[in-house]
Order: sequence, then C-alpha cells, then structure tokens
Amino acid sequence: MLGKPGAPSALFVPDEVAAYLAAIVNSSAEAIIGATLDGKIRTWNLACERLFGRSAADMIGRPASDIVPQELLAEDKAIRARVENGESIEGFETVRLTKDGRPIEVAITLSPIREATGAIIGISSIIRDISRAKQAERGAAMLAAIVASSSDGVVSKTLEGVVTSWNKSAERIFGYPEAEMLNQSIRRIIPPERQAEEDRILATIVAGEVIDSFETVRLRKDGSPIEVSVTVSPVRDPTGRIIGASKIVRDISERRQTQRQLQILLAEVNHRSKNLLSLVQAIARQMTRHGQQLDLERFLERLQAIASNQDLLIQNDWRFIPLNDLIRSQLRTFGDVIGSRISVKGPHVELTPEAAQSIGMAVHELATNAAKYGALSNDEGCIDVSWSCNDATFRMSWNETGGPTVSPPARAGFGSRVISDMVRLSLDGTVDVLFPPAGLQWRLTCQLERVSCGEPDAPR
Repeated sequence: MLGKPGAPSALFVPDEVAAYLAAIVNSSAEAIIGATLDGKIRTWNLACERLFGRSAADMIGRPASDIVPQELLAEDKAIRARVENGESIEGFETVRLTKDGRPIEVAITLSPIREATGAIIGISSIIRDISRAKQAERGAAMLAAIVASSSDGVVSKTLEGVVTSWNKSAERIFGYPEAEMLNQSIRRIIPPERQAEEDRILATIVAGEVIDSFETVRLRKDGSPIEVSVTVSPVRDPTGRIIGASKIVRDISERRQTQRQLQILLAEVNHRSKNLLSLVQAIARQMTRHGQQLDLERFLERLQAIASNQDLLIQNDWRFIPLNDLIRSQLRTFGDVIGSRISVKGPHVELTPEAAQSIGMAVHELATNAAKYGALSNDEGCIDVSWSCNDATFRMSWNETGGPTVSPPARAGFGSRVISDMVRLSLDGTVDVLFPPAGLQWRLTCQLERVSCGEPDAPR
C-alpha cells in the first residue's frame, strides 16, 4: 500500500495477487520506481539497481530527487506537480544520476497511483535507459551533417541504380537539384558511351567489393561533360545484406586541367632547354672559330644575358617577356644612368620567348660594345633605345651619340653576327647596322606578329 501516514486505506488485494504483481514489477526489464506524494521512494525494482547501481535497501525511504541532477530539480518538481494533478506523462526525456554521479539519458513515463476511491496517493515512474539510442541518434545526425556539408558529392542508390539520396555538393557538381534526382536512375548522368561502366560498378557492389577513386566522365544537367573521381561502397542492412551503394563523387576537372597544363609546360621547358643548349653550343663554337682561344669572361657574360631572359620568361609563366623589362634587364649594369644617359621608350609589347631571346642577345651585345668602344665608354655619351608598332610592323632602334668617333669594324666578329644575322634570321626581318662618326646606329624592322604575343599598348 502506498500513501501518506494517516491517509485513507489503499486498495486491498489478496495476498497472492499482490505477491504476483510485486514479482512482475521486480522482474521487469524496465526500471520502475514507486514514490509517495511527498517524494519518498517506496519501491525500487531490480532493473533500478542495475541502471543506477543502488540497491533497494539503500534507496527505499530516500527522496526520489536523490537521482536527479541539481540543475534539473526544478524541472522534476514541475513534472511531479502535473502528475499529482492527475496527468500522465509518457516518454519524458531527461537525465538522471547513477550511484557514482555519472549522468545517463533516460525516457520516463510517470503515472499517478490511485487508491480504490480514485484519490492519488503516489507516483509511479517507469524509466528506460536511452543513452545508446541518443548516442546513435547524435552519431546519425553528425553523419548527416557531414554528408550535407561535404565538398564532395555524396549519393546513395539502390542495386537497380535508383537514386535515394543526393547532397548539396552533388547538386553543385551536376546541376541537378535533389528533387530532380531522387527516385531517378543514376544513368541519367552517365554518357551513352559509358553506360557499361554502371553495369560493372553494380556487379562489383553486389559482390561486396569497393571501387576506389575510379576516374571517369559524367554529364551535367546542361549536357556538358565533367571529369570526376568516384568511390563506390556497398550499403548493408543490419543483417549484413547488401541493399544499395553509396557513391562519393569528386570534381577533378580542374585538377586534370592543371595536369594537362603542367604536361604542356614540361614539354615546353624541355623544348626550350634543348634550344638553350643549342644556343650555348653555337656561342662556344663561334667564339672559338679559326682556332681562337675561348674568352671565358666574355662567354660567361653572354650566358648571363641568356639567363636574364629566362628569369623574365619564368616570371611571366613561360608565355612572354615585356620588351621594356627585357631591355632594362640587359642594361642593368648601367642602371644608374638609365633615364639620364640612356633613354628607353616605346609601347608595351609582350615578346614571344623566341623574339625575346634574339632581341635580348642583341641588346646585350650592343650594350657591351657601347661600354668598350661607344657611347658608354666615356662620361658624355648617350644612348636612345626606342621601338614602335605601326601598320602591323615592328620597328626598333638603338642610337648612340656623344661617344668616341665611330668607324666600321675591320672584321665582323661573333657580336656583329648576333646583332645582325641572328636577329634577322630568327625574326625574318631586316637589320641595319650603321657606323656614322657620331655613333653606332642599329635598326630592326619585321612583322609585328613575329615578335608580339598580343596587341601592343600605348607608349610608356
């Protein structure tokens, strides 16, 4: 009998029936607590002992609030007040404490206990441990959040290839919103010539195997192809039976494009490296013609001129070299007089690598000659370097004034061949080298398309 001291008599049942009911409660798999209206525990079954780690002997007569966390006491009091007023509360999820103070998540069903007259004399609590279920629920929610926020497309499908889930990244990659793909065949995004791939994929999944990082092509909603990497895994039910497949799709079109560009770049580097070696060999041969001893210092200077061109080429992704930058690079030794004794002017022209090699070598030879014999060999000489682009024609000039009196060289050495023959042949143009007494004059004229990668800009 449950009730307050001095309360009216509770419902009387035969002893054997009471014993039978008590046995049912005590052997129940659910934790069941009976408490008086003032919160004193009157019954505490074996399932309570297993769940909370406290024996019936320890708990009977103690306040039911002993297993309620301090911060939830007000909540517990409010719930019990509702039950005291005759309300039953089913599946109330909350937290209770074990003997060692460990919190466990529980679902509680609270019901009023009534005597024969209908008066409420206590509260019964049926408590179920839902810790594992809640943990699984949180795990599932976390997995769902991971799938939803993944940068890769995550798709699931049946063994017949019917789409059962389609995340936001799949929408972004393929252009199909989820509503247009659910319950549709995955073959919708597979090109006609690759339909056999899906047959092989499904056969592999049915066999319980995983397809890892399979690179292929799929179709966007607009019909355009997209290169993807696909990992497909079997999906199993709780019994281990394979019921479908999960697919992780990664857009690799940008990566593949980068790989192709890198291959092109490597091929270009290889080509240019061979050209450079050929140029170095040609320079060495020309400088040692007719049994001449190699002038090592001059040879190294010429190699440095080539290296400067390569530095500029690399800075511009191996595509072009601005002519202004090329000239200033080759004249860097005289950088302190650029703007005073050396004038450099002309429109912005992006030289092809081949044109930059020829013009750069020519400017280097002209500057070296000017330093030894021309306008830069005294303190008064000046050099004007200019170029123009008119009517699809490129013109460039180098004019020296104020230096020692000039006369044509007695013989044409390697430097002379660089500034004339090399430039003329590589650019299919005309080169004039004049030696008036006032100073050397060099002129280059060729088709603009032979030197420029694009349209020239205004003069700078």
